[in-house]
Amino acid sequence: MVQQSASITHMLAAVPHLAQEWAAERQERQERTQGRPEDYARLRQLGVHLMAVPVELGGTWESLPQTARPFCTILRMLAQGDPSITLASAMHQLVLSSWRLPTVPEPYSALWAQQREDVFQSVRDGHWWGTIISEPGSGGDIAHTKADAQPVTPPLQYHISGLKHFGSGSGMTSFMTTQALPVGETAPDMFYIDVRNHPWDGSTGIRLTAPWRGHGMRATNSHAFEFTQFPATRVAWPGHRQELMEANGGLGGMAFTSVVTGVVDAAMAYTRQRLLSSRSQGSTLRAFQQVEWTTAQQEAWLIEQAWEGIMRAFDQGTQNRRTVLLAKTSVARLAESVLARLCKLAGGTAYTWYTPLGAWFEDVRALGYLRPPWALAYDQMYTMGWDDSLLD
Repeated sequence: MVQQSASITHMLAAVPHLAQEWAAERQERQERTQGRPEDYARLRQLGVHLMAVPVELGGTWESLPQTARPFCTILRMLAQGDPSITLASAMHQLVLSSWRLPTVPEPYSALWAQQREDVFQSVRDGHWWGTIISEPGSGGDIAHTKADAQPVTPPLQYHISGLKHFGSGSGMTSFMTTQALPVGETAPDMFYIDVRNHPWDGSTGIRLTAPWRGHGMRATNSHAFEFTQFPATRVAWPGHRQELMEANGGLGGMAFTSVVTGVVDAAMAYTRQRLLSSRSQGSTLRAFQQVEWTTAQQEAWLIEQAWEGIMRAFDQGTQNRRTVLLAKTSVARLAESVLARLCKLAGGTAYTWYTPLGAWFEDVRALGYLRPPWALAYDQMYTMGWDDSLLD
């Protein structure tokens, strides 16, 4: 096992207490349709936001082998209390991975060093980052970006225009990464925007077009917006979007997977406690319920094996895009099956807000739609299955 720093060890010890606090408010939290900044503030107090920042720049990020497991473990624990705020806050860690690249080639090295320092200084100042990269009609494939970017003060200052949605953390983040097609270029590139102190009425170039109304992950604030000549800063290594996005080494997929794994943990523990209580009162499960509970245990065990297997791969530095995607899609499918079985066990109450199971069922379904969504994920898995370099 990779040795953990004292600060990460402290976080791992403190996070379960916060998760328990959130779990005690579970019914009210599951009915929320808006995320609340005070939850981000609690995470900031624990230093969770600094996990995105390299240690040499004042944070606690060391490397993928050293940091991936504790990061995913923290998400898994927090999701047992509130999966919405956990999922939204996870975006912060992932979008900042691009700037964890210590250097880039000339002639961009000086610009990169300054931008990198500015970005991580914002985190040290307590700001949260998010992302609003998806576009309606793209099918989740960011290569199909249609938003445009007009240069204002090259090489970094632009104005972007276009429709975006799934902006998780909207209203709670200070900065968000996005993607647009620079005028005169043939491929989209990465940008970030400062969304502080901007009303959502279009008066400064950002207009709310649709508040988030998800069936699950209801309080992630994943709103949709229209941008019109909105100020944006281009990444200081222009034209290298793919390399920058791959800097997280597959951690994005496992971050989302860890949130859903935490929901399965909570749902299994909740159901088991209810069944034990019923048994103590002399109730017995019918044959169908016995099969559903036993099968749910098997599927939850498989989820645990998939999660632990990828964590070991991160520990050893042997993960690749295919194995992470296989784990993510497998857990997505199994988690949906587990929660469906637990809802059947609970009977009609699962169809109400009196018990948490119905909400959890919708929450875990989110994993199949997180980047990459189902159709794109299967396209990618099929293609990667023929690449000998990615096969185990």
